[in-house]
Amino acid sequence: MLSSPPSSPTRVPLTISTVTNAFTESIDSSSGEPQTHPSLQREGATSKRKVPLVQSDLFFCRDAVDVPKLLRGSRVSLLERAENIGANVLVDESWDCSIRVPRDRRHGSFKVQVRYSASASRSSLPDPQKPVALDRVQNVSGLMTIVDREELSL
Repeated sequence: MLSSPPSSPTRVPLTISTVTNAFTESIDSSSGEPQTHPSLQREGATSKRKVPLVQSDLFFCRDAVDVPKLLRGSRVSLLERAENIGANVLVDESWDCSIRVPRDRRHGSFKVQVRYSASASRSSLPDPQKPVALDRVQNVSGLMTIVDREELSL
């Protein structure tokens, strides 16, 4: 008896709801109110002129999420933009981080949105080269692999 071949798998179209359903949990963390590193807080440590800047990035990570590393990447990009306008330090820094956890952690990737804002300024002191409020991050433990990074336009 002849039987017909098995039907080919049906493709599910990518819609907002199918993409949203692939992620079930969100882990959010924030630095809180804008803050300046202690070394730059004393009177006269920075110029009075400050230019507000914002860096927004979308990271896709496998296996884990190391938020301090992602924050450092976003902050470095922000400091480069500050240097392009003649500044050499960041003050009044704050950040927000949202981690979308994939439904299947073994085969999915974490979608991480980082928004880092600060004001560019000038100082005779060196920039601290690290994000503020690292004690407030929420990570996903393990060894992180960054699969992709996209700069989001504001």
